[in-house]
Amino acid sequence: MAANQGQIRVHRPTTKGTLTIMIGCPTPLIPALHSLLRAMGDRLFHMGEEAGKGNSMKAVNQILCGVHVAAAAEALALASKMGIDKAKALEVVSGSAASSWMLRDRGPRMSEEEPKANSMMQILVKDLGIVADVAREVGAATPLTAAAQQMFVAGVGSGLKFKDDSEVIRVYEAMNGDASRNG
Repeated sequence: MAANQGQIRVHRPTTKGTLTIMIGCPTPLIPALHSLLRAMGDRLFHMGEEAGKGNSMKAVNQILCGVHVAAAAEALALASKMGIDKAKALEVVSGSAASSWMLRDRGPRMSEEEPKANSMMQILVKDLGIVADVAREVGAATPLTAAAQQMFVAGVGSGLKFKDDSEVIRVYEAMNGDASRNG
């Protein structure tokens, strides 16, 4: 938070859905911000007194988003390579311990020819890059994040920059020798 000549800045990153809001600001400001933030989202989390704590939590969230999408693509590409219908595999894992919100959201689009770009691949490249920077700053190991980011970087490099991030499955399919959807 920065206060200058009576102005207050609050840093407030958000994440998917009905906006989960993670804020970093002095606790006494929370009551004044509550109704404004409630108008933007229904899940409010005060992450700490310092500005930037909301960003820190967003990085934690983005690790799971990126890794879950990459893992779902890898799993469904493997299922396909083994002759299992991707939609059937998705139905099975969506109701099992392997399920996640990202799997249930992105998984169905992984079988579509041209899914609508709800979340562009370049966004996960950027977000996972931010995670890598933050992890370096604090000395944290994030090898799964690095591996997931490289799959999205490969997708961007193969022309999928503005495509839905679920299309990272095309990278796996190409690596598996199934280039039927890879131009």
